[in-house]
Amino acid sequence: MSSSGGANEDGAVAAPPCDGSTNWQCEVDTNCGSTSPTTLTGKVFDPAGSNPLYNVIVFIPNDPSTLPVITQGSHTCNTCDVPIGNYVAATTTKYDGTFTLSGVPTASGVPVTVQIGKWRRTVPVNITNNCGTNSVSDGTLRLPSERSEGDMPQMALLTGGCDDMGCFLMNMGINASEFGAPGAGGRIDVFQGIDAAGGAGPSLSNGTAGDCTTTSCPLWASKASFEAYDIALFSCGCAEGTDVNENPAAYTNLRDWLDEGGKVYASHYHYTWFENNPSADFKGVANWGNTGNSDIANTTASTCDVDDTFPKSVAFGQWLGVVGALSSTGAPPSALNTGTPASIDLNFVADSVKTVNAPTNRWIYDPTAGTGEGGTDNDVKYLSFETPIGGVPSASDAQQYCGKAVFTDLHGGGTLLAQAASVPADCKAAALTAQQKALEFLFFDLSGCVAYDMDPPPPPPPSQ
Repeated sequence: MSSSGGANEDGAVAAPPCDGSTNWQCEVDTNCGSTSPTTLTGKVFDPAGSNPLYNVIVFIPNDPSTLPVITQGSHTCNTCDVPIGNYVAATTTKYDGTFTLSGVPTASGVPVTVQIGKWRRTVPVNITNNCGTNSVSDGTLRLPSERSEGDMPQMALLTGGCDDMGCFLMNMGINASEFGAPGAGGRIDVFQGIDAAGGAGPSLSNGTAGDCTTTSCPLWASKASFEAYDIALFSCGCAEGTDVNENPAAYTNLRDWLDEGGKVYASHYHYTWFENNPSADFKGVANWGNTGNSDIANTTASTCDVDDTFPKSVAFGQWLGVVGALSSTGAPPSALNTGTPASIDLNFVADSVKTVNAPTNRWIYDPTAGTGEGGTDNDVKYLSFETPIGGVPSASDAQQYCGKAVFTDLHGGGTLLAQAASVPADCKAAALTAQQKALEFLFFDLSGCVAYDMDPPPPPPPSQ
């Protein structure tokens, strides 16, 4: 093991000096050999510690005090948001949340960091079985539920009268203390949208929400107002907002922010941000269905299929099987294009999208002929696309993407009308339904590195 801390003749970076205190590389027993290295196995969970998570980076920082600073907000093409710094060992979790780290330090209190995008948390783990396998107890490694536990992205939550998205976030494990007025310091800034009658939707119980019931909404007043956030979440407001609280300038502001690195999660009637966008490429990400408030969510349950045509969608179907979210007749996919997609039972699902246009990706669809779309087969229920559409030139042959948008006809709250008059006080603690579990997987996928979804997720970045 080198202790020079400099670069070798071939350009590879040697291990930093061993000072016996902060350098965890020095605690790796190099005498174990390649056949029996000290390893660490375990699972990474959501903030609630309930469901395992896919594609989370797990690593042991060489010096946790020098982890790269995570800055909230997005106004550049950040792609993978932040590097993970100099580390001893790193890997990513599989579809079931499991991981194996090889060549880890043998000591008590070894820092183990879990990170996906701007979610990051470090916990001490005792690794005492030298040259052997060590396991972490389930629930130990999870994403932070509040700022005091680690880093979180800055999120803007627009409430709506037909979606309890705020309560959905709480039941994923985000602490109520993180909900607050815009700029108040929490990681979820709440903006009040519209309800079924066109009035004000759910309010904020511990402060004054931003007013987005009119066209003067401060969230989309400019591209710069979006740039304060990493992710914007638009809860269904029960009706198209075109003539109430959205306008062409707002559509352009969202598009420009997404093109430079923003991320948006839009529910049901917020298809207007894309279908009505003055940018032709945004309008063309899908073939849209009903408009003019005629697209009302079904009140009866429907069984939908999970796409299995790209690597992450296969992992999605497999993950749904792990967390018990598939229908009674569904089965996790074993590979790409198996011909027998996994299925999931969904409630209160609308028919806003007929089909998607490349490079948009379809994740969930209804294989039956939907009456809401005039008998169209395979209506899309969840889609995603990277921005700028088509990518930007990069040093490699592959196109680079900066931001990401997702749209879904699934309601995160699991009901047709919002049950909470205000967030977070009126939210009731509950286990996630199968539908909400599906959206949880997709929410954290949105939180992660921006890369073309048709490709396998990238490995951890090189140690710096």
